[in-house]
Amino acid sequence: MTRPRKAELLAIGDELLNGLRANSHLTWLGGLLADKNLPLHWGTEIRDEASEMVPAFHQALDRADLVVVTGGLGPTSDDFTVDCMAEALGREVTYSKKVEEKIEAFFRARGREPTQNNYKQCHILSGADIIPNPNGTAPGQWIEENGHVIVLLPGPPMEMQPMVQNDLLPRLEERGWVSDKEGPVRFRTIGLGESKVAELLHPLFEKTADKVRVAYCAHLGYVDVRLHPVEGGLTEAQIRQLGERCREALGESFLGYGTPDLSCLILRQLRSLGKSLAVAESCTGGLLASRFTDVAGASKVFTGGLVCYRNEVKENILGVPGSLIEQHGAVSAECAVAMATAAAEMMEADYALAITGYAGPEGGRDTPAGTVYLGYHSPAGVWSRKAVLPGNRTAVKERAVTAALDFLRRKIEKYKMVDLLESLRC
Repeated sequence: MTRPRKAELLAIGDELLNGLRANSHLTWLGGLLADKNLPLHWGTEIRDEASEMVPAFHQALDRADLVVVTGGLGPTSDDFTVDCMAEALGREVTYSKKVEEKIEAFFRARGREPTQNNYKQCHILSGADIIPNPNGTAPGQWIEENGHVIVLLPGPPMEMQPMVQNDLLPRLEERGWVSDKEGPVRFRTIGLGESKVAELLHPLFEKTADKVRVAYCAHLGYVDVRLHPVEGGLTEAQIRQLGERCREALGESFLGYGTPDLSCLILRQLRSLGKSLAVAESCTGGLLASRFTDVAGASKVFTGGLVCYRNEVKENILGVPGSLIEQHGAVSAECAVAMATAAAEMMEADYALAITGYAGPEGGRDTPAGTVYLGYHSPAGVWSRKAVLPGNRTAVKERAVTAALDFLRRKIEKYKMVDLLESLRC
């Protein structure tokens, strides 16, 4: 049996350790390689210090088949990756005229001249293959060493990610190190906390103890579950069957296999019904509308949104009656429904979703921070829902949007036949 390949990511940069920037490479590359059946075994952040980089490179080469290094390829004085990898591998550094020409063409196309330090990016390890960088000046490098593959990539995601997709993955596929062959079963749940998901699924996993590895990952408003095969355990077909039993146990809280995007699912549902959608929001400040406009082709369903933060905007622009706000308050079920109905009328949409609430740190007189009301308008009627969400201001806003999207998804699914018959009657 072939030994499973192991991969490691080394992310270079002081900014990753001093809080200036998150290591998004770990999330993106880790997910990509996991889907290709070459999951990361290690991920390390390293300062821009040669004395720390060389030992880290040695350690990675001792334990990983694929070593991906991001960052430290630029033109500045704190970019040491090429020289440190050369020391770790005992290789020379050469100067590439081909890279020099590409750098000069890059600047010439922008009506600029390269500064002298840009030519530092022409330094290539002896024996390395150059990986083209379509969005920047620092090329990547592919190096093979005693059965290992070392890949050096620039740090900016807009440069690194296309290089992985266009060059790294095809090379790894040619070697048979990655594939689209079905691997771990992953699914997403929504509306339940991690402990509740685990409680619901425990009876299923109790029966398969030591035959499959289960991993949970909680996010703001949803939980991902992964079922990993183990040596001598369940077959891939049996793991898929276990995933189906999980789906049945979770019911409406099962969002889908993989990591489905909730707003995309909703837009797809509404488009299949030939319906349109509008939103009105207060405490989330446009975050709800942004979720829909992040989806390509959203304009076929999404008509628009209004951020009505102050009560005067709710009244004068959206058209919520001032008497309603005075009687029930701006943070209320009545106001949320009125906002949704007014948004549907104003933007001529079949469906509408509204959010109003206290994101924090303070709440209302008798209402705690994190309290939000969701309003839903559809051809079949209107509904509201109250939620009290934990976390700081940012977390409450994120959770409120996820809760609103889930509220809309469940309502559409439950009443779509009623809505369809109502529209045919009209």
